[in-house]
Amino acid sequence: MDNAIDLSEILTHLFNGEYPALGSGSGRRVYDLKNETVLKTAKNKKGYAQNQIESIISEMDDSDLFAKVLFISPDNQFLIMEKAEPIMDFSYVRDFFHVKTNKELFQLDNFNYIPHKYNLLITDLCRPVNWGMLRGRPVIIDYGFTGRIRRKYYSIF
Repeated sequence: MDNAIDLSEILTHLFNGEYPALGSGSGRRVYDLKNETVLKTAKNKKGYAQNQIESIISEMDDSDLFAKVLFISPDNQFLIMEKAEPIMDFSYVRDFFHVKTNKELFQLDNFNYIPHKYNLLITDLCRPVNWGMLRGRPVIIDYGFTGRIRRKYYSIF
């Protein structure tokens, strides 16, 4: 991760409305930094936790299945990640990896470790909004929703 990123300059541009919003979830907002990267800003405790998890997974994983985190602020409020183009239909991911079903996809050697090693939820990983195209291949762009985060921040009981 590159700690030479000037966060104060980025935040100045953000607060001046210079970065278009790409999306918003229950815990974070995502902005296009216009340099092939995105900024994920935490809106609440969920977002801080999701930024932290994505940073940890990006640091640990050496596959090409995840968009890489390039920077995270010390307080986990701001995360900068590689920008991928949206995927609208999950069948594109299955087709790319030459499988017919989601179950087959997560049985492939380069996928089967993901749910166990990182406690990621397959149901969440099968949503096209969590994927994008980067350098001609599908990558996971939203991987901050683990079983622990679901239990801690999203469970009713």
